[in-house]
Amino acid sequence: MVTLNAADAKKRIRWTRKKTLIVFAASFCLLTPLLLFLVVLFANPGLRGPELPENTTGLQVFDRKNELVAIMFEDRDIYPLSLDKIGKPLTNALITAEDRNFYEHHGINISSIARALLANLHAGHNVQGGSTLTQQLVKNLYFNKEKRTFWTKIKEAVLSIEMECKYSKQQILEAYLNYVYFGKGNYGVERAAQKYFGKSTAKLSLAESAYLAGLVNAPSELSSKEGHAAAIERQQEILSNMEKLNYATAAEVKKAKAQNLVFRERPTARESASYFIAYAIQLLKTRYTDHQLWHEGLHVYTTLDQSAQQSADAALSSGIRRAPKGVSQGALVCIAVPTDEVLAMVGGAGNYSESPWNRAINPHTVGSAFKPFVYLAGLRNSILHPNTMIDDLPLTISNGFNEAYSPKNFDGKFMGPLPVRKALALSRNVCAVRIAQMVGIQAVIYTAQDAGIRSKLDNNLALALGCSAVTPLELANAYGTLARQGIFMEPYMIRQVTYKDGRVLEAHQVSMKKAFELEPVFELTDMMQDVVKFGTGKAASLGGRPVAGKTGTADGARDVWFVGFTPDVVTAVWGGNDSDKPIPGNGVSGGSVAAGIWRNYMQNYYQLHPTPFNQFPRPQTPFMDESDIALAAQQAQLAAQAASGVQPQLGLNGAQMMPPLAPNATNQTGAFPAPMNSQGGLRGFHEPLSTANDADELEREKQHKKEKKPGKIGRFFRKFVDAFN
Repeated sequence: MVTLNAADAKKRIRWTRKKTLIVFAASFCLLTPLLLFLVVLFANPGLRGPELPENTTGLQVFDRKNELVAIMFEDRDIYPLSLDKIGKPLTNALITAEDRNFYEHHGINISSIARALLANLHAGHNVQGGSTLTQQLVKNLYFNKEKRTFWTKIKEAVLSIEMECKYSKQQILEAYLNYVYFGKGNYGVERAAQKYFGKSTAKLSLAESAYLAGLVNAPSELSSKEGHAAAIERQQEILSNMEKLNYATAAEVKKAKAQNLVFRERPTARESASYFIAYAIQLLKTRYTDHQLWHEGLHVYTTLDQSAQQSADAALSSGIRRAPKGVSQGALVCIAVPTDEVLAMVGGAGNYSESPWNRAINPHTVGSAFKPFVYLAGLRNSILHPNTMIDDLPLTISNGFNEAYSPKNFDGKFMGPLPVRKALALSRNVCAVRIAQMVGIQAVIYTAQDAGIRSKLDNNLALALGCSAVTPLELANAYGTLARQGIFMEPYMIRQVTYKDGRVLEAHQVSMKKAFELEPVFELTDMMQDVVKFGTGKAASLGGRPVAGKTGTADGARDVWFVGFTPDVVTAVWGGNDSDKPIPGNGVSGGSVAAGIWRNYMQNYYQLHPTPFNQFPRPQTPFMDESDIALAAQQAQLAAQAASGVQPQLGLNGAQMMPPLAPNATNQTGAFPAPMNSQGGLRGFHEPLSTANDADELEREKQHKKEKKPGKIGRFFRKFVDAFN
């Protein structure tokens, strides 16, 4: 009996293990073709034959200039290129990294599978893959969402063999390059090149190409900050192998290894448009089936202005980063005034894939950005006149149930009697409530609805300070009605949808409706310019370019707004947080946060879209400021004295005053006098002409009463804030 020492025993154990692995690998190599042959014969009838996707399938999205933005599929979007448009260094780097025998095998590579199996058995876990490029393509196209099982791998192998029989190597390689995943939501080499380096694949250097090729092995891990060192190590390995395979010379590899990679910091044009495209598809889903959207190659021509969209995304993200602590999110919508096309929509600050909830189409408490509709209701119903003064003095309102409310201003102070234009410019809360009392809250609701507000509005005086919630999109559109001199239009993002052969499925039809008479809108627009000239929106000034707008700050600065327009475009900016938490500090307002974002975006917009400094139309009788009112009052006194010798009855500084309100006025719907039109009806919703339709108004009042819960009035102003701005 031979006795082995410890060293010989270990050698024998290692040799026995190695023989076992060799026998297993040899058996695998011999049996695999037979196994696959049997699967092809017996299992494949249940499998669909492999088909390479055509670039004409999927939903093709175009911008306002008819330039292709993306080809969307149900689970991804790509920007496909033909093989001759893809840089050769990137193609060779990917073949080196993933399948150096690509041109020799027929779909699967038995030796690669065996080598990977041995490596994995030796390591005790997966350290190497044996899939060919063809197998990876099949996986991406057909099994991307399936659980990885033995039978899934068999199906992949079967379809890979069939694909190699059906398509050329060039066709397979082109499809692979356009569909492979590179991390951070980017499919295909062109998307990856733009994302990581801000250039097309044809302009990538050898070093950049090797870096991208290295990501494919573990895209989510290697594309992260934590995986950067490993990604660089992988790049260096690929460059060395490219030299061995004669894809690059020693000098080229040495230079590439020494190159300092410069990564793109800003989002790509496609990433900037993510919220816009997602909302456009959301609209399309209400009109088309999934099969039509994803498999019939529809062409969707949108109103997207890519340069405006990128500027909007950059301005919002930058502004939110610099905003006070607690303001962590925002939204921006830009609409063309003449056509009501949505040019840009940003539904959140930061990476869309991390936060896809679109804040531009979801409601937020509007605050004082609602006040223009309160003033417009007073103007269109002849409550406000050019020389009207409004008391910015303490006001207490009772609801008749021993509950009272005393509105306060943002600064906690009162300024006394003010001209209408100054009250609006400085966003005085008490003045807005007084106007709403005089005109009636229902008239305010009708006015906002005529302008384009579709969200539910609270039927109480709290609405004068913007207690209701609206979306940035609808608020931008409602301001657009003012910018169009009282003409309402529905905003739209989709100009046309066609089949891939050009047949038109739908085309947008422009419709316009007269919502307001010209003079009240001219008067309001004239006053809203003061908001930007010297009021709460000074931070939105564009120098000599005319801007009309309004700030808004809701309870505890949970929501901050600035909505402004020029004769060319209207832009709404919202800021806040997704938790609806108050923002700490005293200086957080729409004028300090949202107005600055608005200005930065609009400055970039006009740099990219040079436009003359068009002026707003002037009202026939502009509303007066304090000096004008004092002068007019003195002139009226002198004229009256000269005519009759009787001193006229005048208010402060000789101005006409609003009728006094009782100190404890009752706040019940219909309790305050409402202005009547020439037919005896209240001016309001769906009244594009100068006279109202009394039957429509009565029916609207009946419908409103039905919607109210009888016998349940509740607390006076639903606990709304003391300080809206």
